[in-house]
Amino acid sequence: MKIAVPSNRPGLDGQVSNRLGSAAYLVIVDSGDMSFERLDCPSGASGPGAGVAVLSLAVESGAGAVLVGHVAPHIAAALEKQGVVVATGVSGSVADAVADYLAAAEETGASGGSGTAEATPADPSGRWGEAAKKGLRQFYAMLPRLIGVILLLGLLQGFVSRETLFSLFAGVPFLDALWGGVLGSVMVGNPVNSYVIGESLLKAGVSLAGILALMMAWVTVGLIQLPVEAEALGKRFAVVRNLAGFVMAVLLSFAVGLWL
Repeated sequence: MKIAVPSNRPGLDGQVSNRLGSAAYLVIVDSGDMSFERLDCPSGASGPGAGVAVLSLAVESGAGAVLVGHVAPHIAAALEKQGVVVATGVSGSVADAVADYLAAAEETGASGGSGTAEATPADPSGRWGEAAKKGLRQFYAMLPRLIGVILLLGLLQGFVSRETLFSLFAGVPFLDALWGGVLGSVMVGNPVNSYVIGESLLKAGVSLAGILALMMAWVTVGLIQLPVEAEALGKRFAVVRNLAGFVMAVLLSFAVGLWL
């Protein structure tokens, strides 16, 4: 069986790429004798649609499995319907990743020799149950942070006076939306935290336009994680997406604030 592995180097000693779009090469390994061939990923592979282009190379090469750090679930499902197994959460060297995959496939009784692995349709009810379990686990993991945000807000209200707060949010809808967008762009954390902060600011008397802009920018703009997004999806895409998110957050919040 041929196994496709996106990598930063054209050999078995290269590291498995976390995302398909950030890979410089696609290494096609024959599981029978560990021989391999190198395919160059499309130039400018970090741009939009690069991951799909790399997957097309893998399918055209006859690969029966793709090993990668992360891939969108709907893309993985589409490949598995065609009989191509997608293994995510893979890291380390290409050689180690292939060896680990073959060992796991042998333990589960999957085909580790020649041929194409067949994907079995997943039970929809099982997917819903697994999704519910993951959601509960994420909420449980997020709860201590949420409590921490509430406690920090209490300290903020104690040390930051209303005069200081209103010197920033002066009640002018557009300026409030602009400042809210700026704060939301640089603040990081779970989006749920923005709801708690927004409620606290609303009770303090901050205008709705500023609060809406803060919450929208918090979810759609991320200046802190911009370098990571640029590496994964491309610098141009990351800059344009964040800039568009900031502008839309300010304009929509200003419009909604005036309307309400």
